[in-house]
Amino acid sequence: MRNREYFTMIDPFQERYGPRMGGLLYIPALLGDIFWSAAILNALGATISVIINMHRVPSIISSACVAVFYTLIGGLYSVTYTDIIQLSCIFIGLVRGRRFLYIG
Repeated sequence: MRNREYFTMIDPFQERYGPRMGGLLYIPALLGDIFWSAAILNALGATISVIINMHRVPSIISSACVAVFYTLIGGLYSVTYTDIIQLSCIFIGLVRGRRFLYIG
């Protein structure tokens, strides 16, 4: 794949079977990315809603706005920093939630 300088896993199929197959294979990849992004934003919004006692929908919207703002301002590095912040918030939420679920 490096020798042929493919950019995605769809490129070899598109080369062999034509652009229509590349278009068909793009649909599951697109849907997977959309659902993955929605799951990450939902998890971050749920974590923020628990930490700062905010309703869930506004916390999801605010976390999405922060992620978009970081991406627009800083490019690819900001996406990495946003992922770090999201994982940190999720970790804090899990640790805090574990304390409330402890049955001893």
